[in-house]
Amino acid sequence: MAVVALLICGVLLATTGVLNEHAGAALAAPEPVPGCGLTSPTTRNASQLSGAEAINFVSGDALFKANCAQCHALNDVVVGPALAGITKRRPMSWLIPWIKNSSKLIASGDEQAVKIYEQYQKQQMPSFNLSDIEITQILYYIETVEAQEVTVAGN
Repeated sequence: MAVVALLICGVLLATTGVLNEHAGAALAAPEPVPGCGLTSPTTRNASQLSGAEAINFVSGDALFKANCAQCHALNDVVVGPALAGITKRRPMSWLIPWIKNSSKLIASGDEQAVKIYEQYQKQQMPSFNLSDIEITQILYYIETVEAQEVTVAGN
C-alpha cells in the first residue's frame, strides 16, 4: 500500500513538473502536491511564508543542514550550544564574524567568544566560507523554526 502511495506521489510530481524544475528554481519553496499527504517539515514551513521569506527559509534550511547540524540543534546541546534564541542573545554584528571564523574572534580576545570556547571544552567551530547573506539565511531559518514551534506549542 505504501509503495502504491509513493508511486502515485511520483506520478503527481512528474505531471506537475516538480521533478523537472530548472536548477535556478531550486531556491524557491517547493509547491505542495495535492493528494499526496507526504510533505517534509521544510515544505510545510516554507509554504506558510511569502516568496522572499520562503526562499530565505529553504536556503537557510539547506545551509544549516550542510554546515551546522553536525554540531548544533535548536534546543539541545550537541557538540556546540543549542541555537534557539541565538539572535536574541547575540547581535548580528557579532554572529556573522563568529560563524565565519570563530578562531579569529577568540584570538582577538573577544570576551564572549573566549567564554563560549571555554564553556565547550575548547572546541573551536570550523571556519566557514559563507557570505553574510548565507549566514543571515541560516539565522532566519533558525528564528522561523523556533517561532513556528512556539506557535504550534501555543495552539
